[in-house]
Amino acid sequence: MTSTDLAGRRDRVFADNAELTWLAGLLIVAAITFNALLCFVNTHVAPINNSYVVGAEALILTITILACYRIIDQKYALIITAIVVYTTVLALLRAAISPEEGMNLKIVRDFLIPVTFLLLGKGSNIRVADTIVYVATVIILFFALFEYFYLDAYLKVFSITEYYVARGTLDAADPSLQWAHGLMLSGMRPPEQGRELLSFLGGHRVSSLFLEPISLGNFGCLIAFWAIARSRMEQKLRFWSIAAGIVLIILSDTRFNAAFLGVGVLILLLSPRLTTPAVLAMPFVVIFGLILAASGAEPHGLPYLEGYSFKDRLLYSGRVLLDFDLYNWLGIEASRAPTADAGFAYVISNIGLLGFAAFWIWFMSLGGRSRYFYAFRNTSAAYFAAISCVSTSQFTIKTAALLWFLMGALSVVQNREVLVRAPARQGSCEAVKT
Repeated sequence: MTSTDLAGRRDRVFADNAELTWLAGLLIVAAITFNALLCFVNTHVAPINNSYVVGAEALILTITILACYRIIDQKYALIITAIVVYTTVLALLRAAISPEEGMNLKIVRDFLIPVTFLLLGKGSNIRVADTIVYVATVIILFFALFEYFYLDAYLKVFSITEYYVARGTLDAADPSLQWAHGLMLSGMRPPEQGRELLSFLGGHRVSSLFLEPISLGNFGCLIAFWAIARSRMEQKLRFWSIAAGIVLIILSDTRFNAAFLGVGVLILLLSPRLTTPAVLAMPFVVIFGLILAASGAEPHGLPYLEGYSFKDRLLYSGRVLLDFDLYNWLGIEASRAPTADAGFAYVISNIGLLGFAAFWIWFMSLGGRSRYFYAFRNTSAAYFAAISCVSTSQFTIKTAALLWFLMGALSVVQNREVLVRAPARQGSCEAVKT
């Protein structure tokens, strides 16, 4: 038996176990919906605080690791250990250099999610992944339509503003909450800006169970890419899944996802041999471009966000990077400016440029057994690099868990033609033996 066969068997050790298959589905659904559940508890049962959120994420990650223990080989055990040790040491150094910033271990979670949920997907199978996507899409789409058409009733079930105030994400005294109308601040477009996608739908940006619109847009993009990849594998268009993804992007009014959708489809359709070198270099070229653009813009100084346009956000992201000193680039000192709208700055100031380079090389070195995996991996990587210009939402477990799970599930699937021809080869071998 070849090493490839052994690897395939190891990757699928709990795909045959019905209980663990159900556990994989429950973990993904829990990652998507636990914030909404905590919001419901805060609204109707008892006040919560941020420790509830941290605890819920830690519990989901811990159960995921335990569920994968049979397929965690020496390589992945070493990767998980390295992530925990490296990110914790840097967090300790940042706390020592800037005591006022405190000890922030969120970055540990951010980089454990890719590895653990990738392993969870490797131990599953493609049909389970499809079922999870269908179930999650139906649930999310139902609550998205409920929110859009019955906003007052939705807010009675999920008091989003109160939830984020309880978590400490929003300040109850912030005057901006007045025009949020009970939603997250990003849930309503400012009147002077207006909706970007289908303006007649109004300024309300739908969040569904994600409670904030950017994650809903990310989810819509992800299921659209998955549906296209699976359509190519099966030679059958998954029209309704693609349509659902587009509807969610429009309802959430996420202009980035709308703009990237066409790019992602192109990467999915092109040969991975063409797209892999470009995607591998993409984040480093983008970082250089952001710094170059910021250096040529005025004024310099402490970065600030000038406006709401995509150009303003790109400029801000570049200004944060331009403001970095050596300690920031090494990941041992926190950024002076907020990094929620500057993904590359967030990553680099937490794990250093070398740490990010190591992560990216690992990401782009992930292997699969079909060209469809490489196309989906390259699309996901390009999405990660592009959204890192203006956001850190790609790290949230609400959507990252599903992304990495799907990538893992796809990595153990063979090319369609190999699967089709396998029975024929088996029959010929039996004939020879006879």
